[in-house]
Amino acid sequence: MPMNVPAMPRLARGPRALARAGLAALVLAGSAAFGPASADMPEMSLKFGHPYNETHPLAQGAQMFADKVSEKSDGKITVEVFPNSTIGSSRDLVESIQIGVVDFALVPTTNVASFYPPLDLFYLPFLFRDSAHAYAVSDGEIGEALFADMLAQTGIRTLAMYESGFRTITTANTKVEMPDDMKGIKFRVINNPLNVATFKALGANATPMALSEVFTGLQQGTVDGQDNPVGNVKAFGFDKVQDYITLSNHQWAGIMFLADDKMWQDLPDEVKALFAETAKETQDWERAEINAVEAKYLEEMEAGGMTVTRLTPEQATAFQQAMEPVWNEYREKIGADTIQAVVDTK
Repeated sequence: MPMNVPAMPRLARGPRALARAGLAALVLAGSAAFGPASADMPEMSLKFGHPYNETHPLAQGAQMFADKVSEKSDGKITVEVFPNSTIGSSRDLVESIQIGVVDFALVPTTNVASFYPPLDLFYLPFLFRDSAHAYAVSDGEIGEALFADMLAQTGIRTLAMYESGFRTITTANTKVEMPDDMKGIKFRVINNPLNVATFKALGANATPMALSEVFTGLQQGTVDGQDNPVGNVKAFGFDKVQDYITLSNHQWAGIMFLADDKMWQDLPDEVKALFAETAKETQDWERAEINAVEAKYLEEMEAGGMTVTRLTPEQATAFQQAMEPVWNEYREKIGADTIQAVVDTK
């Protein structure tokens, strides 16, 4: 069965989706018109987990959410943030959201796709032209319909989409300029079939590994390379154990701001409005911040001795062509109409 997400706009107009959209509109409209009244806020304490180092803009965005919620509720609502996978890996956090152990989490789309496969759309290699294209898909009708269907299927609500930026390739001993340079490299990948298929298509020895284990794996030589956005390479110290980074921009790393829907349904409307409004505020801040610091991180990596490779148009085309088997495999799984709807998004 193909996942075939779009006819996404049509899905978004279904009765249940319209009801959800209407509720969301009322919540946000109430927030915009009156603002959440802190006097009416209940006292509560919630958990927010993520896998990122405290210096990363993603971690800063999560902490900003907690701080703003506390401020806007006059301290009545406390959101305790657990960074660095301290309460679980990305996969653990999704499972914890489902069983109500964690209230909020930041998790890459590719990890959530293990629970809701249509999200593989976001990691189809070389699908997005640039950040603006990715935002238009995530924040527009296609993203809205995906998130509504995911809510119905999994009980996990999406409040916002942060980002890590576009993914890069790092290696210990090999300067990667063409697909053939990847052949035989022991390469850490996210534990998702699409990511494994992407690097197998390049001839790498794809090895799934949790993000929290990558530094040790690189340091000990269990793997010789990995792929991550520039911010993660810097924040997790991968530049200290890797000599080369290639700005391949092969996948856009959307980071989902998730919430337990069972928790959400028990909230008063003013608290829902507070959380929805603050999640979007911090989403916009985090996106701007990650893009602002990326150039600075690259400068620091180069100054530290890392070789930065920027692909020429011809080299980028060679990588795109190498992804043809992956696109052929996932065109049916994700849905050709869905993929084309993304390609056509302006």
